[in-house]
Amino acid sequence: MTILLLGFFVLFSGFKKTANRLYFLSIVGFLIWMISDYLSFSSTSSADIMLIERIATLGIFGPMFVAMFIYVFPEDRPLNKKVVAMLFLPIVPFIVALPTKYVVSSMTPAPECDTVTGIFYWYLAALTLYYIVFIVITFFKKIKTLKENFKKQLILFILGTTIFLFLAMFLAIVAAIYAAYSLVILAPFSVVIFAGFCAYAIVKYQAFNLKILAAQMLVVSLMILIGSQLFFITNPINRVLTIITLFIAAVFGWWLVNSVKKEVKQKEALEFANEELKRMDQVKNEFINIASHQLRTPVTVIKGTIAMLIDGTMDSFDAETKKKFYEGASLKCKKLEDVINDILSATSLTNKKFNAMDTEVEKINIQEFFTKMIDGFKPETMEREIELSLGKLDEAVPEIFGQKQYLEEVFSNLITNAIKYTPSPKQTPDVRDARNGKATITISSKKEKDDVIFSVKDNGIGIPTEAIPGLFQKFARAKNAVDMYTDGTGLGLFIVREIVEGHGGKVWVKSELGKGSEFFVQLPIKPTGKVDIKQYIEERAELKL
Repeated sequence: MTILLLGFFVLFSGFKKTANRLYFLSIVGFLIWMISDYLSFSSTSSADIMLIERIATLGIFGPMFVAMFIYVFPEDRPLNKKVVAMLFLPIVPFIVALPTKYVVSSMTPAPECDTVTGIFYWYLAALTLYYIVFIVITFFKKIKTLKENFKKQLILFILGTTIFLFLAMFLAIVAAIYAAYSLVILAPFSVVIFAGFCAYAIVKYQAFNLKILAAQMLVVSLMILIGSQLFFITNPINRVLTIITLFIAAVFGWWLVNSVKKEVKQKEALEFANEELKRMDQVKNEFINIASHQLRTPVTVIKGTIAMLIDGTMDSFDAETKKKFYEGASLKCKKLEDVINDILSATSLTNKKFNAMDTEVEKINIQEFFTKMIDGFKPETMEREIELSLGKLDEAVPEIFGQKQYLEEVFSNLITNAIKYTPSPKQTPDVRDARNGKATITISSKKEKDDVIFSVKDNGIGIPTEAIPGLFQKFARAKNAVDMYTDGTGLGLFIVREIVEGHGGKVWVKSELGKGSEFFVQLPIKPTGKVDIKQYIEERAELKL
């Protein structure tokens, strides 16, 4: 009863929260098993016991809901369809077999309580183990990302759940298979371990908002105390006064609980704002470090060239030497412009000021789109002796639909990176090492259902495996890229990801260190409705608030 009461308090402390509802459902699942086991040991009819034992096995929904709870707790993130399918579908064969002898074949009433279990009892044990494995894997995936207080809460829930489920599996399921009834009797008491760990997490680390729970328990206790007097009062006037008192207590209780909820929400909002300020301060420091380095080098080169022009030093050089100085200054101007553009674009993406036109999707001819882009890069690729070419373009998709100006920025960024990190056959001012063999960059495409997958492939320096997962985050740069080019912002691929996802697509990379990289951009051939990058970015920003 205490466990059920705890479940109700958790449920009503945050009824709209997925985590609270799943926790309550897991309690209900465990209670089905406990109550059914108790009834089976006290019943005298074989038919009734068979039915009760089959109902008891539905307690497997308890571990399923606990697994879902661990997945969403403490962030209260939504359950996606894939996770629900992973956890629910394995139960379906068991439910189908429930009325058959493959679950419970026969049952003898107390005091013998001899049970003949079917093959699906082993399946029940395997299901329990499956949920334990899912819970443990989920725990290790999310534990590093949580704040200290939430981390301690999760650890307690995991310990309580895994210990309880292991005991339940051996005492209730395996013991029943081997007819060890002295152990089966002990099985329902193992849920006390689960309840104990949960209660400690709630009291010690304020899981599920302890203040709200405490206020609710206080109000319920007060209502029960006042309401119980109605059973003992015989005087009509006193009864009326008690009812009025009960009504006043209910109103006061409702006000108290709502006040506590409001206070808790304000506290959470302040904590979130504080975390955001810390994050923004960290980003600001990163930006200052990057900007101070990225902007200083081009400015120094340009300043030095101008100084030589002013003091007449440049006049003493021959035409070829002058040209090299001018080209160097021009190149640094371009790099300066690239750094500023990257910073402005990235800032706009996360500050809801992205300079986008609210336009309908445009028809884009793939052949023309990339041919024009390749022509635009010719001066740079010729200088570096890098072959930039079109590979195989899927003829089944001659056109796609999207916002052209942003898709140009996507592929421009990818091609620019490929050029930068593909050492050219001859030494240039921007490449640290010459290479032997032909430097190539190839653009290709292929149709896949209603999407088209574009590829930008190079045979450059490649990307270390450990750098790939965070490559599309803001300011992310692989170490070998930094060693080769110190003046990079780490914003280009972040911008690529935002624009591609704004079109309903996705971007990823395959790479091998020293052998090159291949970036993939998957886009819908014809997005449904309107592709509005500005709206997409604003919605993303709202989600982060």
